Amino acid sequence: MTETTARKATPRKAPARKADAFAAVLAEVGAAARKVGDLPSALVGGHLPSRGAETYRRRAEDWDSINEARQDAGTFGVDGLAVQIAFSAFGGRTVEDIREGLVRLASLALAAVEQIDREAK
Repeated sequence: MTETTARKATPRKAPARKADAFAAVLAEVGAAARKVGDLPSALVGGHLPSRGAETYRRRAEDWDSINEARQDAGTFGVDGLAVQIAFSAFGGRTVEDIREGLVRLASLALAAVEQIDREAK
């Protein structure tokens, strides 16, 4: 007869979780946003907000061309993209368009901060 040795079941250890860089940056942004305080009620100010929004749309188009030229020259940067997105956001024709543009601008800012943090390591 052969004897079998019973093995004790040992729980498998899960690998350590990596810190979520996005969550850390988002928490930092949230803390900074709470310090901003009250904002003006108007998303686009001035005596004629519709004219201002049109100017922003034109500037966004200008920056689109600038960024294309920068990309072709190999000198494209986050700065130009951020300016283009900001002008585009405030050039939105509806509150929903502006909101969507601001979310896009915020996402770019978060990604840029994450890039800075990654390169600093």
